[in-house]
Amino acid sequence: MAARKGPKSYVVWVGRQTGIFSTWDECSRQVKGYPKARYKSFPSREEAEAAFAKGPGGAAPARKPRTASATGTKPAASRRPKAMPAQDATDQRFDIEIYCDGACEPNPGDAGSGMVVYREGVLAELWYGLHTPRGTNNTAELNAFLQALQVARKEVAQGASVRIHCDSTYTINAITKWAGGWKKRGWKKADGEPIKNPEIIQPTHALYESLKSAITIAHVKGHAGVEGNELADRMAMYGADQREGEFTLYRGSYRVAEVLKLKRG
Repeated sequence: MAARKGPKSYVVWVGRQTGIFSTWDECSRQVKGYPKARYKSFPSREEAEAAFAKGPGGAAPARKPRTASATGTKPAASRRPKAMPAQDATDQRFDIEIYCDGACEPNPGDAGSGMVVYREGVLAELWYGLHTPRGTNNTAELNAFLQALQVARKEVAQGASVRIHCDSTYTINAITKWAGGWKKRGWKKADGEPIKNPEIIQPTHALYESLKSAITIAHVKGHAGVEGNELADRMAMYGADQREGEFTLYRGSYRVAEVLKLKRG
């Protein structure tokens, strides 16, 4: 009689939480919607442990099995990665993942900002607000980015590694690349014209400069099914719809499907 096969194990090298998991359900929570996730199934726990230790290499994504059960473990997160503006360093793990976004409709018009915080791969906080009746997409994105930096400052002070995800290339470039030159010219562009939104850009750039060696800034493609980005977008719209002037912790359900069902108006 042939020996009975043991349950499969699933390795996640790159995802919301990395490690070895005993079920597809648990594995899929870490990789579904996560950009460039790396994962694979193995016929035994021993093979999974050996593969996890070696790293992803040329491993192919796992196929979804028909049945699954139980939970897995994760390794400790790395500390204070080098800042890499406008890049998504998916090969690194972070204690805190922050997604920020802005919304404005029409543009200019009612603007709001949103933010999502994951702690150790688990959705922990949803924030919305900073409504401006005559805002723009850019001001809403900048306001959200400033809030994300403020959270990052507190987390870094406690020894956490932090990555901020933003889908606005304007915001990332304005704060991490262009603002240094603008500052040297008295907050003017190369043609001598004053920059737009200095009241947001100046304090945001100052805070970024104080944190840039301790955090990572990553660009995430907007409206591409990335959970954190979709939630931040919905919180930004909710802030505009509710006309909430303060940046406020969301008190409703944190079930992702329910948050994404929130409608405008």
